[in-house]
Amino acid sequence: MHGKHCSMGGIPTSQLHRAPIMTLFFLWRLHGNPQHGYSLMQDMKQIAVKPCKPSTVYVLLSKLEKAGYVKSHYDESGARVRRLYSTTPSGWALLQHIKKRKMKGLWREFVKELLA
Repeated sequence: MHGKHCSMGGIPTSQLHRAPIMTLFFLWRLHGNPQHGYSLMQDMKQIAVKPCKPSTVYVLLSKLEKAGYVKSHYDESGARVRRLYSTTPSGWALLQHIKKRKMKGLWREFVKELLA
């Protein structure tokens, strides 16, 4: 199934088809660890084959926020105002659901091989 018929926790895969791994990474990384988009891009440099464009990161964060999986607030404590993102309880529940229900079989073998 493709497009609007298939979804990832309510977000149509047509919107996230280019970044499902990034989506899972963001939900995991932002849980209990609020970060700004640039920080997430730096994190992605460590795991991605090619660098993430800022537009990719911020569009995905916006979609996750609209879906209720991520929330943001402005941090004015430093010299620059930064928008910090964090995973919502719904976002964490989605990640746990995917972990329990979807991370089986071939996907689990793939991840185990990567980590071996």
